[in-house]
Amino acid sequence: MSVPARPGLSGTGVPAWGRRLTVPCPACGLATHRHRTPDRDGTDDYRPQAGSDPVRAVTGEEPEAAWIALVPGDYPARLFTGTEVHHLAGGIAWPGPHPRDYGTTKIAHDACCPGLHTTEPATSHGAGELWRAMRLRLARRPRL
Repeated sequence: MSVPARPGLSGTGVPAWGRRLTVPCPACGLATHRHRTPDRDGTDDYRPQAGSDPVRAVTGEEPEAAWIALVPGDYPARLFTGTEVHHLAGGIAWPGPHPRDYGTTKIAHDACCPGLHTTEPATSHGAGELWRAMRLRLARRPRL
């Protein structure tokens, strides 16, 4: 007996409205959640025409917007540095923790991606823990 498909989703995991909810990281292949973000790069200006970055954007899709890949789930903000922490407001990933998220936050995938970091990142305790967890997940993944 087969399980019926979820309504609104095609067999490829792309919602009927056309936006992929999760995208594999091009460096490691693990699932990430992608969100629009203001491209801050040391300024406080919103730059919707930010250039494409292979880690932050999916090539060939909406190149005019700035995108960031986030690790699925919420994590304690106190374990990460300020540049690794984001919060979602209105579907946009904003840098820094949100005051009403009770200490939990979203984490940028490139802070702990095992495909980008050959050794454990030393930026924060949380990034090192996530890096080890992702490497373990990659090691346990069956080879095709």
